[in-house]
Amino acid sequence: MTEGSELRGGVNVVRRHGDVVHRPSSVATPAIHRLLRHVRTQGFDGAPEPLGFDADGNEVLTFLHGQVHEALPPELRTPDLLDSAAVLLRRYHDASATFETTPGDRWWLPARSPAEVICHGDAAPYNCVVRDGRVTGFIDFDAAHPGPRIWDVAYAVYRFAPLQAPSNPDNFGTLREQGHRAARFCRAYGVSADPVLLDTVTDRLRALIDFIREKARQGSEAFRSHIEDGHLDLYQTDIRYIDANREALLTTFGEE
Repeated sequence: MTEGSELRGGVNVVRRHGDVVHRPSSVATPAIHRLLRHVRTQGFDGAPEPLGFDADGNEVLTFLHGQVHEALPPELRTPDLLDSAAVLLRRYHDASATFETTPGDRWWLPARSPAEVICHGDAAPYNCVVRDGRVTGFIDFDAAHPGPRIWDVAYAVYRFAPLQAPSNPDNFGTLREQGHRAARFCRAYGVSADPVLLDTVTDRLRALIDFIREKARQGSEAFRSHIEDGHLDLYQTDIRYIDANREALLTTFGEE
């Protein structure tokens, strides 16, 4: 994202001015800013620093230098990038574990039990800053919410392995290669690649489908466009792909 540029994401328009970015705020922004300040005090430097709001009510944050990719290009489908994403997610989770929520906190996504950490909520290549072939930062914390570690890990595995059907435009690798990458991500993070992981991936996708439908029902044009563009069909196909290949993936996990 270059100086003075404008980036239109899946929901928001983000503008960069020098070393800061301006993004639309939401009801969750106050809690997210407290979260970002907290993780920085815990030594986590892989997230933007909140700087307040501009005259139009947009949130203002520091700009994280590096590259952001909608999906992983071939040159970044490496063990180093996979490991770095998993390690950074673990560091973020550990830093967020001591964040104290308040009754007044509002989150874009519902809190989930057990609330072990504050999930990023959308840890995927398009929200990762890459430098020298490694993930060095996370951006776009709009979907942050309290929840179990595995809820975030599962979605990251879905995006980074990726556990996606051949018809998904972001898909790459054979089923065996996907399984190996999923197991490697989990190992680098420090959790098991097991049946619980696969169950959580599909549960996470079903929750995403429900969320998109509800936002569209409430009048969000961005989420209506997601539906029109076939996002729900894509996620449902990926759920079927994971379910159909469950035993093969579990066997592959055991090879790592």
